[in-house]
Amino acid sequence: MALVRKIIHGLRWPRVRHRLGYGRVWLQSRLFPPSRGKFPPVWLAVKSVFPPVWKMDDRPHGLLAIGGILTEDALLAAYSKGIHPFCDRHPIQWVVFNPRMVLFLEKTKIGKGLRPLIRSGQFKVTFDTAFEEVVQSCSDRSYTWLVPERIDLAVALHEQGRVHSVEVWDHKGYLAGGLFGVDMGRIFIGESAFSNEPNAMKVAFAYLNCHLQHWGYGLHDAQMYSKHLELMGFEEIPRRKYGDRLRELVDADAHHGKWKVDEHLDVAEWVPSLPGSQVKERVLEQ
Repeated sequence: MALVRKIIHGLRWPRVRHRLGYGRVWLQSRLFPPSRGKFPPVWLAVKSVFPPVWKMDDRPHGLLAIGGILTEDALLAAYSKGIHPFCDRHPIQWVVFNPRMVLFLEKTKIGKGLRPLIRSGQFKVTFDTAFEEVVQSCSDRSYTWLVPERIDLAVALHEQGRVHSVEVWDHKGYLAGGLFGVDMGRIFIGESAFSNEPNAMKVAFAYLNCHLQHWGYGLHDAQMYSKHLELMGFEEIPRRKYGDRLRELVDADAHHGKWKVDEHLDVAEWVPSLPGSQVKERVLEQ
């Protein structure tokens, strides 16, 4: 097995290496299938059978396993190890992203035009008041990984207080934008976002990140790169660095349960590099 692995890693053709790696994972997943409703499978911990996550090669979105059934516990277990399931493909493909797109909250970027927009009151922001509507809006696009069974799973975890939504409403009471993600302790793993009006998504991110810092979160994980995330301060970090931070933050001081916007926080005045700057002065005086 060691010789075969050495030969595969020595190949210079990325496409050939990818196909051989995919075939290896498929074969091992057939011989040692992920147990029903549980992930990762026990065999991933056996070094002689399959390399653990940190030994995977450096190609983006490394395939880790194929098969199994996605349940609430399986998703949380996978996320706690930095593993992502693509359940819009059958059988399910479990992958590890490399690099990982994350936000260190003190590095949040708030554009100059966003602060007056927040102050203007053009949008109203709420948490966990229209979760299913947010998820459906996120899935309303030409291609989406939010297939019906994945939406049902998100709703079930929301009812357990583990998945949360941010809603941005316009002055007529219509949903202008929003996002949702999973609370994993002191790390928030973003799932998806949408915007029906200009800057509504940016407002949602500003409110969320302001609250995450106030609540003591250490990281906002967006999983994969996108340009609009980079403009808000997100950056790519190597998988190993992400894994180290994940182990520190996962399930620590969990903020489970229904979330509410804290009226004591002033998002428009928040200076991310100065934790505590979002707390209104009159609250500090009290």
